[in-house]
This record gives sequence, C-alpha cells and structure tokens, in this order.
Amino acid sequence: MPPATATATERLTSLDAFRGFVIITMIWVNYLAGMPGIAYWLEHTGPRADGITMPDLVFPGFLFMVGMAIPLALQRHCGHVTPALLGRLLWRSASLMLAGVVLANAYRYDAQAVLLPQAVSHSVYFLLFYSAMILLWRQGAGKLELAAGGALMLFLLATFRGELNAEFSSTWLQPSWWGILGMIGWSYLLCSLMYLMCQGNGTALMGVFALLIALYMGGTAGSLDFLPAGVNAIVNVPQVLGSTAANVMAGTLVGQLFLRGAALSHAQRIRFMAWFALGLLAAGLLLRPYHHINKIAATQSYTLVCSALILALFLVFYIVIDVWRWRAWAVVLLPAGTNALFAYIVPDLWQQLAAVLHLPRFWWPYLETGGAAGLWNAAAVTALMLLFTALATRYGLKLKF
Repeated sequence: MPPATATATERLTSLDAFRGFVIITMIWVNYLAGMPGIAYWLEHTGPRADGITMPDLVFPGFLFMVGMAIPLALQRHCGHVTPALLGRLLWRSASLMLAGVVLANAYRYDAQAVLLPQAVSHSVYFLLFYSAMILLWRQGAGKLELAAGGALMLFLLATFRGELNAEFSSTWLQPSWWGILGMIGWSYLLCSLMYLMCQGNGTALMGVFALLIALYMGGTAGSLDFLPAGVNAIVNVPQVLGSTAANVMAGTLVGQLFLRGAALSHAQRIRFMAWFALGLLAAGLLLRPYHHINKIAATQSYTLVCSALILALFLVFYIVIDVWRWRAWAVVLLPAGTNALFAYIVPDLWQQLAAVLHLPRFWWPYLETGGAAGLWNAAAVTALMLLFTALATRYGLKLKF
C-alpha cells in the first residue's frame, strides 16, 4: 500500500514527468505544423475558432506548471520579502521577456541591414543568441561565464535589425506580442507578486484568480479604456495580465497542495484537484457565449477549459506516479522535465546549427509527404531532441533562469 502522504523532502516526481510530457508534446506538434495529410486535431485552431485541439493545450500546460512551481519556490519568503528576492523575480521574468522578444522577431531578421558582417546569417546570429542564453542560464554558471553571456547578449541586442511589416514599425527589436517565453515572463512576475502579497493564503489567491478572469472580461468590454494608449502598446493587459496570468494562478492554487506544511493526504489532494477541475470546466463552458473558446484571443473560456483539462491530466500523472508509485515508465520524460528550458530551445538550436554546417536534412525525409509517415518521422525527430536534452543534462548543461 502506498503511504497516505508524501514525505516533506520528496520531490514531486509527477510534476517533473508531466512537465517533460508537455515539452515532448510541444516539440512533436511543432514539427507537425503545416504538414499535409494529418488530422485536424493535430493542428492549432484558427483565429476565429470556437474550440480547441491538442496543440492548443501545450501553452496552457506550460503556464499551469509555472504556477505550480511558484508556491514551492516562494513559500518560505511569505511575510519577509527582501529586495534581493524581488531582484531575482525581476531577473527571471525579464530574462524570459527578453528571450521571447528576440524569438518573436526572429523571422524578420535582415542580414543586409544588421550591424554585423555579411557572413553573419540568420542562423549564425541565432546560434550566438542561444549561446548567450546558455551562458546566462546555465545552472551553476560562474561570474566570468555570466559576464561573457551578458556582454554577448547586449552586443546581439544592439546590432539586431529587422524588416518592417504590418506587425513591426521599427527595424530595432520590438515587443509586439512578446512571444511565448515573454508572456510566461509577464504572468510569472504578476502571479509571484500576488502570491507574496497574499502571503500564500489560499482564499486570497482564489479571489485573485477570479479577479484576473474579470480583468480579461472587463478589459475586453472596454472597462480599461481609461489606461494610456502606451500601456497596451507595451503589454496587452486583458490577455497577458488577465486570462494568461489566470492560467498561471490556477496552477498556483494547485501547487499550494504540495507545500511541506500543508500535511494533506493523497485523498485530500485528489479530491481538491478533481472538484477544482470540474469547477474550471463548468465556468469555462458557462462563459463560452461571451467570447468563445479561442486560443488567439486568449479568452476566459479558453483559459478555464484548458486549465481544467491540464489539471485533469496532471491528476492522472499524480495518481499513477506519486500515489500508486508506478514510476519506471516516466524515466523517459524526466530529462525534458528537469531541464525544460534546454529542451524548449534545443529544436531551434539544432535547426540553426544544421543550417550553419550545411547538413542535409537526412532526419526529415517525410516533411513534404506528411501523413502517417510524417507523424512517425516527427516522433523520431522529437526522440532525437530528447536524446540531446538527456546528454546535455548528463554533462552538466542544465539551464535555470
């Protein structure tokens, strides 16, 4: 029989495994994007959709796991917030925002206008960018490594130039929509500050969660029109600080269950997660007529329904791995789960390196034909990325922002 509660010092293996599962799914569906002959539910929904497909759950999965980690990291700081702690939160969120901006601008890189030699192609530039990220984010990096990474990053930011288009009005780096990592950075910062302000009180956090949903709905209806135009030019308040942050806060509420001082049994945790998932799903469906379930608009129903589905899936992982102790099968997921940032960047890092080395695309023979062969090919390339991540972890290349 499994123990009724987990020990205080035990790592939440199910969270690492689930994080790895989401990362692996992300890599796989990204390789499927635009591939012919695949089922509609393996592609993102369109901008006018009222519904979700499997790829639409990946980003909410990231957000939910970021939220779960907040109480585990900040519990001991409740009641005694220091400038050093706030500085670390700003550093982490700013790092994600910066990376998100650069990657969102990547497609418009202009090799003719950039303030670098002509030999510095798009691939070379972004290999240097990833090198700077690794130097800055490598766990255990020394002062010299951090200084070199910082200097390289500043140089790359200063020399970037991009083509003008309907989305970008300047040749310099621009936030636009901040990219995936940038949106995570904004919502992580807001929810971390809210957690500290509420001192980890579950009732207060539930109120903040409801407020963030209301912020999206009210902002979309015009309640935030009094804000200066420059505010929304920097960050989309209803979407990023409202519904997206609410996704993170839902994870934060679940993360509260696993604090060392909570002393909850497995049954109590399972009961809360099950009812919370049902409540999120019901709320999302009830609010659906207002803005539909739409990923592009980050509607409140999209946030609520996706949070419900992600939580239900995590609950399965928790029961199987931490309650029943069936863990052997999860070993394949743990490299990506414990080194998630490297796993996130390694597909593009590999693409840029292959382009610089002029490697033939021998790993991708079914890109054009798609279908069942393409699905298996994408799975094989995903396994290759997982192998790279496992090797990086084994040899000490573990990233932590």
